[in-house]
Amino acid sequence: MLTCPMCKKTLEPAATPCPRCRADLTMLVDFMSNLDEQLSKADAALKAGELGDAVWAYLNVLETDPEHAVARRQVTKVATAVRQFDEARSQGRKQWLLIGAGIASAAAVLLGVVFYVGFYLGARS
Repeated sequence: MLTCPMCKKTLEPAATPCPRCRADLTMLVDFMSNLDEQLSKADAALKAGELGDAVWAYLNVLETDPEHAVARRQVTKVATAVRQFDEARSQGRKQWLLIGAGIASAAAVLLGVVFYVGFYLGARS
């Protein structure tokens, strides 16, 4: 819903002159239709699985209307998902580092045992 900036009356979406104060609202109507167009682009991209395009479209909406609740919520969801993915990937790397360190330690111990057994057998003969 549009609100006339002059008289604060709620208007129909296509009303260019305000019925109450007769202010020219052409720019405001164009502004809001551009906002709706960006929202539909974002929704279509989101449904198609194109998160990058969806985020850019939502960011365009936020550039036009920084308080737009839907755009803020969607950008926050995507940012949270990316953050969780990065954290999970980071945890996976840490686990592989620990596994690698464990394997290296076991190999070092095994190598020491082999050398000790070889030395022991060589000394006995």
